[in-house]
Amino acid sequence: MLSPLSFTPTMDLEMLSQREQLMIDIDSIIEEFFNDKYEGQYPEECDDLVRILCDAVCRNFPAN
Repeated sequence: MLSPLSFTPTMDLEMLSQREQLMIDIDSIIEEFFNDKYEGQYPEECDDLVRILCDAVCRNFPAN
């Protein structure tokens, strides 16, 4: 019988993959919103918002 610890690397990899996908989704959603709402007029603000949200994801779902 396998111990629960043997599943940790797989679970960690899955969580990291989900975290990465969440950050990709954040980037896509914010970019689409800014393009639709502001016709791409504020690229720096768009990038700043993506960075702030992705930083929050990383703080709440650390890699280790």
